[in-house]
Amino acid sequence: MNEFLVHFFSGLLVVFSLASTLMAGYSLSNKFRLRGVRLHWRAGKLMGYPLFATVFLVLVGLLSMVSIVILQDTLHYPIFLGYFWMGSMWFISSYLSSKHYITDHGIVKNINDPAQTIPWYHIVDYVEHPTNKGIQYMFSYAQPNTQEQEHFNQLRIEVPHSHTLAFNKIISVKLYLKLDETELPTINWKNLQS
Repeated sequence: MNEFLVHFFSGLLVVFSLASTLMAGYSLSNKFRLRGVRLHWRAGKLMGYPLFATVFLVLVGLLSMVSIVILQDTLHYPIFLGYFWMGSMWFISSYLSSKHYITDHGIVKNINDPAQTIPWYHIVDYVEHPTNKGIQYMFSYAQPNTQEQEHFNQLRIEVPHSHTLAFNKIISVKLYLKLDETELPTINWKNLQS
């Protein structure tokens, strides 16, 4: 039974290592496919880095170092290497997907989720709200659904203080021209009545 569990968990480690490597490769390919990136920043929960992947990678790294360097455990070296590889790939994937990208074509909140990519022409309105870390923008955007009706969603994105000026410049170019066109024209009521 003990040997079965060792093989089972070793196989599980291999499967998760392969899955995390594929996910990191997918994230990297999505990042390299982005065109016209004007602005990007880290948006993870731990000082801009993804929380769980960072904590897992640091813990695995520390435990591996303690086990290999201090305890001289070379028997389990491949297992520690596998966990460190899996943690590194998970970190790369999470780091890339937690970054926010502002492109010529729209806002990309998560490069691995197409539903969180909003083209500029879908945005119908936005609201700014200052926070401690920067300015939180709430964009309302129209998205056609399967019944040929428009469905409105909201995208919230927090822009750090260091990027607010550049972000406002991009918004002024991409959205103000579009939003100004939706204003009602002035109507000359005297000409209409005569």
